[in-house]
Amino acid sequence: MITKQRALFIFSTLFSILVFADGSLQTGIHHQYQSPRPLGMGDAFVAVASDYNALMYNPAGLARLEEGEINLSLDFAAGANFQKFASDISDAGKTAGTDSQKITAYQTLLQNYYGKQFSTRMGLLEGVWVRPHFGVAVIPADFSMDLVINNTVGPSIDLRSYLDTTIALGYGKDFKGIPGRLSWGVTGKFINRGFASKQILALDLAADSTLVKTTDLQEGYTADADVGILYTPFLPSDGILSVFRLAKPTFGAVVRNVGETGFGNSLKVLNKSKTDAPEKLYRVLDVGTKFEYPNLWIFSGRGALDIRDIGHPNFNLKKGFHLGFEFDWRVSSWWKGSYRIGVNQNFATLGVSALFTVFSLDLVTYGEDVGTYDSSRENRMYMAKLNINL
Repeated sequence: MITKQRALFIFSTLFSILVFADGSLQTGIHHQYQSPRPLGMGDAFVAVASDYNALMYNPAGLARLEEGEINLSLDFAAGANFQKFASDISDAGKTAGTDSQKITAYQTLLQNYYGKQFSTRMGLLEGVWVRPHFGVAVIPADFSMDLVINNTVGPSIDLRSYLDTTIALGYGKDFKGIPGRLSWGVTGKFINRGFASKQILALDLAADSTLVKTTDLQEGYTADADVGILYTPFLPSDGILSVFRLAKPTFGAVVRNVGETGFGNSLKVLNKSKTDAPEKLYRVLDVGTKFEYPNLWIFSGRGALDIRDIGHPNFNLKKGFHLGFEFDWRVSSWWKGSYRIGVNQNFATLGVSALFTVFSLDLVTYGEDVGTYDSSRENRMYMAKLNINL
């Protein structure tokens, strides 16, 4: 005789096979590295690349660094209601008594959140060292998790999660004998990735409310590279083009993950069992431009426009569009900061940074487009990053 619980289990299994045969329902674009300074500018940074972020955003910027920098950091980002949803998941299982009551409680909870997305991302003890022409980064754990509440046949959570460990080494240099300034750079990357993409039903939550387990992770490692260029044209001191001299226009391009070799091999650090390969790093093209504002008293700044992720399966012009403006202020070398505003994937961004001696704080809020090709949907995030800059 088939019990109610067994019938629900059979139904959930069949539903998972039917709905997730082609992968996750999520349509956002995951970036293997992100940082609050670019995000505050709408994540338009391809032609800026003027600090430690150059190593991961455009290695050609390493050729233009005038001094070295060591950045050690912790960062955390979350959607506005992520913590509340996580608490509700935990509380729902505690208040119910029988298994049937737990299933009902989780079904009701998911129905109340239908259509919502909840996201979090955190970086643990990231270290980046750059100097003119060179850069190296060690990122022990870059964890992200995105949850979308669906109600296709029954209430469920579509979960997608990444846990990346990255070691990167970059080099940049100028080409000689070319009018203007043309720089190139390459960043080699070794990445070990744990990846989970699954559907969670109320029945699964009633059995175990842990959203991500090590047994869920597909694990693999890969070696790949990003190749970038920056070009600042020579502008004459007279004539019609001379009006652009103060703006110092610069153009940039980066081909990311040129090998696109996938995560075919596993170190079995996160999951000892043999698993399928994680989602690969897609080969994409980013292009952008930057212009500078004239210096005014203690203020300076720049604007940037990028089209990113060209070639990604989820790319469209809205998701690829990035526009940003940065306004710097500087009292001294040990007391300075920036304000930023921009548009990331058609949604507003706002950021601020402040450095006092060797300690700095970056704050940013940004929106991501997690909708379909025809219909945009915003996932609003809030991020803080604590830094030691040497």
